Amino acid sequence: MPLLKRTTFPLLEPPKNLDSNEKLFQIRFTKEIFRDYEEYLNRLNLYRQKVWTCEVSGKSNLTYEEALVCEKQAAVKAQQLPKELIAPVLRMIQQYRTLSFTDLIEKVYSSLQLDPFEGLELHAMKDGSEAAYKVLKVIGSGSTKLCEVGWLGQDNAVVNTSLVKADDLICKKAPASRNTLKFFIREFYQKVSWIVNADLAKKYGIDIEPPEDIMNGEGLYKGRKRFANGEGASKKLKKDEKLLELPVKYPIDDLSVKPAIDDPVLSKRPPLSRDFRVPTNSVGDLLMIWDFCSSFGRLLCLSPFSLSDLENAICYKESNLVLVVEIHAALFHLLIKDEGEYFTFLLNKKKILKR
Repeated sequence: MPLLKRTTFPLLEPPKNLDSNEKLFQIRFTKEIFRDYEEYLNRLNLYRQKVWTCEVSGKSNLTYEEALVCEKQAAVKAQQLPKELIAPVLRMIQQYRTLSFTDLIEKVYSSLQLDPFEGLELHAMKDGSEAAYKVLKVIGSGSTKLCEVGWLGQDNAVVNTSLVKADDLICKKAPASRNTLKFFIREFYQKVSWIVNADLAKKYGIDIEPPEDIMNGEGLYKGRKRFANGEGASKKLKKDEKLLELPVKYPIDDLSVKPAIDDPVLSKRPPLSRDFRVPTNSVGDLLMIWDFCSSFGRLLCLSPFSLSDLENAICYKESNLVLVVEIHAALFHLLIKDEGEYFTFLLNKKKILKR
């Protein structure tokens, strides 16, 4: 379901006690039904705004209908992952779920290239030549890891079996691309914590329960005792209650003001986005560049563009994209049109500072 401000947007329930002769209004792509034309029109206008995000691919600045189409296309791409890869990929993602989304994809991608698993079809050396095989069973671990492989003949049928060292296996390319893994993770995993879908976990026998030490509150901070019950917990609770009872001293910072009883309930702040293609230490520069171009786009004669478009253009290495060229051209044009006034201003400013 498309996201609005990174949260799910619930559809309206159909009106009750509908009459067959009653005049109604229905939105084609959501099947929502309205009695009032104004409500129908307001809802439709909201769906037509480019404020929606595809839940599967994460693509933003879409209309609701465009986001629906994007989700269907992404779901098809997620199904492109070979069946024999589903179980090992699910286990790896469950194991490395604390990583960021980008690091998680890289970890799974590299693991698929290095570690053989059951059902994998690749090549190995046999009698001095390269031959196709299918991994039937993995035996041992580390440098002593062996694989029972079935050599494939015509129509991919297993002709005979043998034991091969894992180091002798030839992996020409990864069994799945990064994009396929990306769509698969977004489709079948809950966001933020990357927890495996319960139905898939049950189907492939994957344990999704947290470890016992985490459930008991142990192991989170070494060298620091944590009490779930007992005297320590009660003392901490009493101390917190006393702090809450302290009178508020004014004037006070705006962020420290507590809402009154009759104030409306504020929506929960969405989690910070960490899914960037640029390095973490360059995210601030990326945001400043995009904000500058968005704020002064009319002065620079630049059409509006999204943050993701700028990020993809900067990360594209094969050639200079039109967006990057246009930004540089707009800046140079402005400096040339300025006829050196900007540089004169900078020189005068330096002279004043030296005094």
